[in-house]
Amino acid sequence: MDPITHTLIAVGSLFGAYYLGRFLYKKEGKDIDDVISALLEKLERDGFVAVEKDEDSGEKELIPISEVVAKSIEEAKKYYGKRSIRKS
Repeated sequence: MDPITHTLIAVGSLFGAYYLGRFLYKKEGKDIDDVISALLEKLERDGFVAVEKDEDSGEKELIPISEVVAKSIEEAKKYYGKRSIRKS
């Protein structure tokens, strides 16, 4: 297969995938916000992200991992005491 034929097949496949995705997107009537919300809810449910819910607006906000780690270390110190935690 020469390079031009290979390029035409590859570009044609990319166009086909793009238009198929566009067609299916319009057919289901989903908005990108719905897709992102569903993805974040699944990640939260499975425990891959930490989320804090605002009481006033009801919006969810992602918590930085540094805060999660710091909170876990504080809880471990309270539970085990300062002397029994080893530094590695």
